[in-house]
Amino acid sequence: MKNIGIYNNKRKDPEGIYEAETVRILREVLADVNISKVMGPDDICGQELLIVLGGDGTLLSAARIASRHGLPILGVNIGTVGFMTGAEIKDLRKAIENIEDGSFSIEERMMLECSFENDGITKSYVALNDIVVSKGALSNILDFELFVDMNFCTRYRGDGIIVSTPTGSTAYNLSAGGPIVYPTADAICITAICPHTYGVRNLVLNSTQEVEVRVDMDEAEYYLSVDGQEHEVLNEDVTIRIGKAKFPCKVLRLADYDYFSVLRKKILYKAMDINRGE
Repeated sequence: MKNIGIYNNKRKDPEGIYEAETVRILREVLADVNISKVMGPDDICGQELLIVLGGDGTLLSAARIASRHGLPILGVNIGTVGFMTGAEIKDLRKAIENIEDGSFSIEERMMLECSFENDGITKSYVALNDIVVSKGALSNILDFELFVDMNFCTRYRGDGIIVSTPTGSTAYNLSAGGPIVYPTADAICITAICPHTYGVRNLVLNSTQEVEVRVDMDEAEYYLSVDGQEHEVLNEDVTIRIGKAKFPCKVLRLADYDYFSVLRKKILYKAMDINRGE
């Protein structure tokens, strides 16, 4: 790879120390490498790889930029957990050497796309993790209906609903009691948030199916959140359509990457440590 972009989380690297270290390693390991700084979609032009310096949140924002261009990303953890990242900053040189040797694969992660019309304006978003419809902090609980492929599925009453990808199954979906789904599976997870309704609570759908969420409005507003980073305030009856996005997120995985080992260390065992007060 000769053309590499760097997407850096300035809040985690305010002085650019990790970014400078990344540039130095790239120049030492890769001959004649061209390095560019990427801050938004307009900066993507001809790169073969996007190195993302940060944590899971940084990777999510980078994924929404890079996926439209088919640009693979390598997450390098300089944050706290970094469950979705592919390398730790201390192991970056080894990671770049493996890339130079071809010891890697490109993993495709499905993304979600949602669209809705609010105040006469049609809007759409893409998400790598999830799309969440939820009540406000001081609002009453929501009544909403769920449709799958335009067929009525069920009615919920609760704080909201999470529609997640397999990648996002270990995020808010897991905290709300949803299932863990292998990240390269083609599936859509639906999990109710604090439901007051018993019966159908969690669903796993085929990725080819389209979901519709319809909220029964009263005087209160409610919210739509995309990957926990982009938000819309909704104040009328809106039909939110959610389905598989036209393009996947391409993630570079080094040859020694072991999903289940990362899952144990950063999600399952971490949760056990928290429960023990460690």
